Amino acid sequence: MTYWTMGMSTGLALACLTGGAATAIAPAAPAPLYSRVAPAAAASASPSAAPAPAAVTLEPLAVPGLFTLEIPAGWFTETAETTVITSYDVSANPPTPTDLKTEITVVDESPNTYVGTELDALIEQAYVLDRYGITSVGGNDAFRVWIVQLPGEFANQVITFVGDADRSTAKIVTFYNDDSQATKDLILQMHSSFNFATNGE
Repeated sequence: MTYWTMGMSTGLALACLTGGAATAIAPAAPAPLYSRVAPAAAASASPSAAPAPAAVTLEPLAVPGLFTLEIPAGWFTETAETTVITSYDVSANPPTPTDLKTEITVVDESPNTYVGTELDALIEQAYVLDRYGITSVGGNDAFRVWIVQLPGEFANQVITFVGDADRSTAKIVTFYNDDSQATKDLILQMHSSFNFATNGE
């Protein structure tokens, strides 16, 4: 797979969250990376093809006044200023190659401001960007970034920024090592289940 060093403009991401992606790319800028990274070829049906992994049972996690999210049953959670969700007990063991760690932060800041600041920080670090793209989470506009070849316990990250109009922004970050499609599907399933809390929740 070919990778690109992160060099996208902050304006592109902000326009994605405000519905103006088509006008956010300067004429001299390269095409969006998510249109240049070909999706993995579908596995052909053959006797040697691996069987599909068993479905993961998810259960709701609610952080009152902030958000709800679906996570695999039996995972570990810690809620403070940042909610941390792990597939392993961080107090007892280091992560194994298949473990996942997710951190969720909700800030009272418009995505027009917050996302730009966060992306500027990623660009400054010169992280290697696999792909990025516009998506929708819980009926809200969102922007997702996949980062690879990171130092530390986890080599990869998926970051999803979800904007709640101009009121607040959620940042969902999942750290992982296992690059299998099953792992990526689980990450997307979790991120896509995010919903901002409504009044009374």
